[in-house]
Amino acid sequence: MFDRLRKTMVGADIPTEPVIIQLPDQRFGVFTVTGQWDPRVVTVTGPWRATLTLSAVLSLPEVLKRRLIWNLPPPRITPMTRDAVRLEVDGQPAPLDCGRRAMRRATYNVRATVAGREYLLRHEGRWRARLERDGQPVARLSTPDQGRTMSAVYQPAADAADASVGVALGMVLGIGAPGFMRNLLANLP
Repeated sequence: MFDRLRKTMVGADIPTEPVIIQLPDQRFGVFTVTGQWDPRVVTVTGPWRATLTLSAVLSLPEVLKRRLIWNLPPPRITPMTRDAVRLEVDGQPAPLDCGRRAMRRATYNVRATVAGREYLLRHEGRWRARLERDGQPVARLSTPDQGRTMSAVYQPAADAADASVGVALGMVLGIGAPGFMRNLLANLP
């Protein structure tokens, strides 16, 4: 614990070993989420035959990067702009809008188009979100441990592609968002 704190405060080399998370899902099977540190690249594989890759380059000075990277290990990416993260499905680019990340919870909503389907990850609480496909709800996502794992409850019409997109967007960009009052209090001097 002390060594990790010292590395955070003083700075240390950026880790090179990937973070690998196995997410079991009762309905669709096991998803594997693999996150690289810098550049931040996260791949999601599972029951759907396609591989989803989300990536972002941490555009920070090396000194800040060494301090901040310990606080946000992969697979998480915190975008600073709407186009800060790229999405690829089997190596082909796919549209992704990460949201503005402003004061209201709705500004954290994520929009993506995968396999001709329009997805919206709509944040409903601090640790809860709903995944919609073409305007219809397909899953409720939640995280009991502040984003380290996730659980999903699917609608009957959901398929493996929906589950893969939910895992990718939820684990990488986060499930849930703070509300207006919490953001306001956090930004007061």
